Amino acid sequence: MKKLLFRTAILSMLLSVIMTSNIEAQEFRIRGRLHMDSFFGLSDAEEFSNGFNNRRARLGAGGTINDKWDGRIELDFADESLSANDFRLRGKFGESGRLWIGQFKVPQGLNQLTSSNEITFIERSSISNIIAPARRMGVAFEQGFGDAGFKTMVFGRALGERGIFQTDEDGYHNNMPLGIALRGFYGAPVGEGVFHVGASVVYEDFNDNNGLRLRDRPEARDSRGGAVRLIDVSLPNAENTTKFGLELLFISGAFSIEGEYMQMGVSNVDMDDASFSGYHVQTSYVLTGESRSYSSGAVGGIRPANESGAWEIAARYSVMDLNDDIYLGGKQSTITFALNHYVTNRLRFMANVIYVDIDRGDYDKSPLLGVLRAQYNF
Repeated sequence: MKKLLFRTAILSMLLSVIMTSNIEAQEFRIRGRLHMDSFFGLSDAEEFSNGFNNRRARLGAGGTINDKWDGRIELDFADESLSANDFRLRGKFGESGRLWIGQFKVPQGLNQLTSSNEITFIERSSISNIIAPARRMGVAFEQGFGDAGFKTMVFGRALGERGIFQTDEDGYHNNMPLGIALRGFYGAPVGEGVFHVGASVVYEDFNDNNGLRLRDRPEARDSRGGAVRLIDVSLPNAENTTKFGLELLFISGAFSIEGEYMQMGVSNVDMDDASFSGYHVQTSYVLTGESRSYSSGAVGGIRPANESGAWEIAARYSVMDLNDDIYLGGKQSTITFALNHYVTNRLRFMANVIYVDIDRGDYDKSPLLGVLRAQYNF
């Protein structure tokens, strides 16, 4: 009942913002996205469920408040759930500085920071799902210096998450996770393209909320929303984590290649520390000649040049290793081939074929999976 009341209150607030978007010269617009998937196992995939999956169904509003501030509120209604995405304010400072307040993505990972409307493959690589911390509540500042820039953030929990109540002689208190992140980049123009290099570091202290579980799906979700996870490790005594990331990207006309490496160190109370790492390399070519967009350390999408749309082929190899000494979560390697048809800037159809190889003592299968997606955003 409490969850229902909370969701109703959030939805009412969202609708209130939308309906009053023209008051006091605010320029807010309704925004949203719909990502609909069809999953099917091709071989060695008995534990997966074939069928359809509503991956994302988001509705929100965003726009300018005045000449210095803008805001965004966005909720996801996929699969009968309600979760908060971006809930933030953003203000301009000087020529190229911006202050962020609210919930938004922690600055780590080129693939993670690319919008789900613009990612080349149906799902992000496993390092983006396991290591990069995604959305949290906090305060951030970013500054641009021509072709270079940085963003730093102090963050806590995500909306909807609650801390664990700890008891001491003074009664109850609530200790929440607290972290700090820094990402820097340089995007050098090369002809009509760009060469991007970026690096990030994120430290998070769990503040007595000890316990960490790392796991991921095989870069695809089945009709149950992705219940099957083939790599999984629990660290019940985790005290803090330190994460490092390295990004490389090259875009030249219709061709692009991207690589990322991430490493996570975990400090444990009364147990051995752990270290997990992974990487991905992906490349794409737009058959119709369009170029992938890039701006200020972020990758954009493909904009069709004519009414017949744009066609893209892509391939990715990724590795996520959750094995380290006594921690045996498994190692997952995937090869993904993709075909994308961009009908317009906002309508896209995608097809992925994914070969999965798992290095885990009790698992001897190599699933071959297929996923189709129809997506629209406004």
